[in-house]
Amino acid sequence: MKQAIEIGMLPVDAGANTVDVEHITKIVNRVYAASEKGLWKDGAARITTTEVAEYIGNGEVAAAWTNGQIVGCIRVCQMSEDTAEFGMLAVDDACQGAGIGRKLIQFVEEEFKEKDFFYMQLELLVPQQGLHEVKEGLRQWYMRLGYQKAYMETMEASFPQLVPMLAVPCEIHVYQKKLQ
Repeated sequence: MKQAIEIGMLPVDAGANTVDVEHITKIVNRVYAASEKGLWKDGAARITTTEVAEYIGNGEVAAAWTNGQIVGCIRVCQMSEDTAEFGMLAVDDACQGAGIGRKLIQFVEEEFKEKDFFYMQLELLVPQQGLHEVKEGLRQWYMRLGYQKAYMETMEASFPQLVPMLAVPCEIHVYQKKLQ
């Protein structure tokens, strides 16, 4: 029997729940360690519990639950008057392939469409040279969801503090989807 998935924004006071914050942080770091293998130096953590708690406290994190257990998350924030951006999309290993990631994206798209935003965007970290198989798969998946490449940025310009943690030179590809 298929388990029901519930999706919703985490209340801002959930950032004080250290158990959930640690659980979400572990999910995100596990997923990103696998999907960005070879892009970061060994031991580089993608996100900290402090950052996750801050994002939740800002009202920027939605979660997916099944049987009362958080199994996935997504962060969404306003970038401009008409554009929101999602990131930190991660689904627990045991629940991968069940459509939870797609449901999390659809949830934040609908939330921001109702708030009269025109665009949703995401950033995809990719190596400057060669093809990263997982990132290419993600690019194709996002395109199937209606996202189109809008522009690219250098890591040095976008996240200079992260550059020393990279194992290979990378850049950010920004994809957008029209919501209205």
